[in-house]
Amino acid sequence: MLKSKRYDEKTLKHLQQVEIKILKYFIEICEENNLTYFMYAGSLLGAIRHQGFIPWDDDIDVIMFREDFEKLNKIFEKSIDEKYRFFNVLNEDTYHYTWGRLTLKNTLFKEWWGDQVDYTPNIFIDIFILDNIPSNNLKKFIHKWTSFLLNMLTSYSIIKFKNDSKLKQLIQQTIYYIVKILPISPSTIKKKCVQSFTKYQYKNCDEVCDFPSENLMQMSFKTDWLPLKKAKFEDMEVNIPNNYDKILKMDFNDYMKLPPEESRFNPAPEEIDFGEY
Repeated sequence: MLKSKRYDEKTLKHLQQVEIKILKYFIEICEENNLTYFMYAGSLLGAIRHQGFIPWDDDIDVIMFREDFEKLNKIFEKSIDEKYRFFNVLNEDTYHYTWGRLTLKNTLFKEWWGDQVDYTPNIFIDIFILDNIPSNNLKKFIHKWTSFLLNMLTSYSIIKFKNDSKLKQLIQQTIYYIVKILPISPSTIKKKCVQSFTKYQYKNCDEVCDFPSENLMQMSFKTDWLPLKKAKFEDMEVNIPNNYDKILKMDFNDYMKLPPEESRFNPAPEEIDFGEY
């Protein structure tokens, strides 16, 4: 997406510690309610390669099977610590992601799209979802690409994207304006998206998919995830996938090799405020 300023070391370390606070609350809820989660993406890589954060990483990613995610959602609907807010694609009109996000109130993490939403973007952890996919190749193809399209439309129906690539920006903003003139609301697109993601939720499927993943709908077997294993992450013990090697290779290829030094950074948000934390 857009290039931005870089973090200073003190701010990045502070952010990581606040995210650890959110992660600990999330894990507490999961353990109290027998919900299964796994460290995911850069956070899984951090657990394996660094026993904690990748030094330049600025977020925490976890993932859950759809069944556990829906249970978590119901738990948070009934009761959530007043310091936190939980987002899913359906419970906030201008939330444009199709995964969950657990945020810490009275903080600010304002990215480039922050002025386009009706809520305050707080410091957060991302909670991705593993959805069932069929084994039949034709059904799998249709299911994946229908879900991909609806996932894309969910974001583009709410956010007017900006991009360093003028061609990508032209395509994204063209879709944005087309969706705006169509007789269909963003909330309807969101519902259709979730319906697509969960089409095979109650079927006996061996494979699962993270539809909005950056790795173009990463597919894996349930046996790649279960039985879960444990690993160190900072001062905690966390859950990781059974076949974490396969999961990491799909995301990062030679994942134990450090990237070039000039690539060891994440862009900072437009504004960040830690509030009382």
